[in-house]
Amino acid sequence: MEKQFKVDRETAVSEFEKYCEANEIDYDESAMSDEDIEGFKPLKERFVKACMAGRVEVDGTEIKYTVSQFSSKNGGDVVTIKRPAGKSFIAMDGSSDKQSVKKLQAFFSAMTGKETSYFSNLDVKDWLFFQGVAILFLAE
Repeated sequence: MEKQFKVDRETAVSEFEKYCEANEIDYDESAMSDEDIEGFKPLKERFVKACMAGRVEVDGTEIKYTVSQFSSKNGGDVVTIKRPAGKSFIAMDGSSDKQSVKKLQAFFSAMTGKETSYFSNLDVKDWLFFQGVAILFLAE
């Protein structure tokens, strides 16, 4: 039995590329190392297949994702995935002062005179810039 798709593969790949461009995510496999490609391809394919199934809608820098029926309690829910900000990175650390992201934001704070909470509300692009500058001083 052949699976019916709501969106053709070419359009789904285009949607993936549109999302990457809007969020300044590098998706050019020709510029990636073999190791990077190995990690990137499954992520791209998962996105493309979900889009082909009609469960992904790209809306600028955001995605509206319809949860599959495999998630029985939540199947059919539409979840908006927004661009990450500093608080997204802190969430990975559990918001603890002993964790690396919170420490990094304290380092940003010391470098700039801004409160640590200031960095929690920065868009990922700006947050990563501050991270990059801090790493220049922390790397050996």
